[in-house]
Amino acid sequence: MEVPRDLFMRPRSGWLLGCVLAPALLLTACTSDHDSAPESTASPAATHRNTEAQAEQKLTAQAQSALDAVTDQDDSMVESGVERVSDGVHTQPDLARGASYKLSVVCAGKGDAEIAFTPTSAGSKKSVSCDRSVVFERFVGKDSLRLDIQGRSGMTGMIAWRINKV
Repeated sequence: MEVPRDLFMRPRSGWLLGCVLAPALLLTACTSDHDSAPESTASPAATHRNTEAQAEQKLTAQAQSALDAVTDQDDSMVESGVERVSDGVHTQPDLARGASYKLSVVCAGKGDAEIAFTPTSAGSKKSVSCDRSVVFERFVGKDSLRLDIQGRSGMTGMIAWRINKV
């Protein structure tokens, strides 16, 4: 049997390309998904995170709405925010020494939180119930004043707070 000489004399680029593509095609065929049913189930952890995020959004809206209903959002606002109860509020606002301020705090969720000033002479400790009631505290600006609002053990929810100059 005689083998045509031009078969071996042809350029090898086509043969090389075939050698490279063949394993790629086999690999793709072996790893493709043959299951026709779409996978639409989320993992329990992902579902839990989604539920938590929705609950936080709802509690944030409730706390912010209660705060907005009773406080001014004008030029007298110094600082404000919404935090998870588990994180708490920890701030050192830039206040004018001797000026009067009003802190407004709302908590939506379960449990109680506590407002604390450092130095303690700046304002009194006050309890905040997480029933969406607004708690007010008037205080005087001092150098290096620190404000902490911390949830008590087992508490969950969101804290909305605002400092206004009086």
